[in-house]
Amino acid sequence: MPSVTATQSPIITAPLSASRHVRCDQKWLITRQGIESKELIWVPALAPSERLFKRYLGEWKGRDVEKYWPIYVEFFEEELKTKEKLDALRELWHLSSSGISVGLFCYCSSPLHCHRSLIGNFLKNHGATITEYRNLSMMMRHFQ
Repeated sequence: MPSVTATQSPIITAPLSASRHVRCDQKWLITRQGIESKELIWVPALAPSERLFKRYLGEWKGRDVEKYWPIYVEFFEEELKTKEKLDALRELWHLSSSGISVGLFCYCSSPLHCHRSLIGNFLKNHGATITEYRNLSMMMRHFQ
């Protein structure tokens, strides 16, 4: 990926429930299934593959995340090297480098065990500025 430019805008990651609060030029929904929305651009190329998603549902959902998360990370990071995902990541990089702010949204409430954080880490490793949206009221609900 190209080097960082002076006009680079941050890429914001957040749960879908926060999309109306996040201010950015484009809002990308990075899920396997799209939703009807005037403000969200569905980008399934940045969602986990059907194979990985089915494995999560069949083997890991509801189980100890610390046991399966390293395996999930390894599989998803390999997926990030596929042409489809790299093309979407390059487009995202181009927009950000052109000064266009982009938000990445998915259904996970926390970034701790979510593919959006893996995408963010990938882009950070290439010099992008990534910000996870934090809404105080959402954070308070998380701790109640």
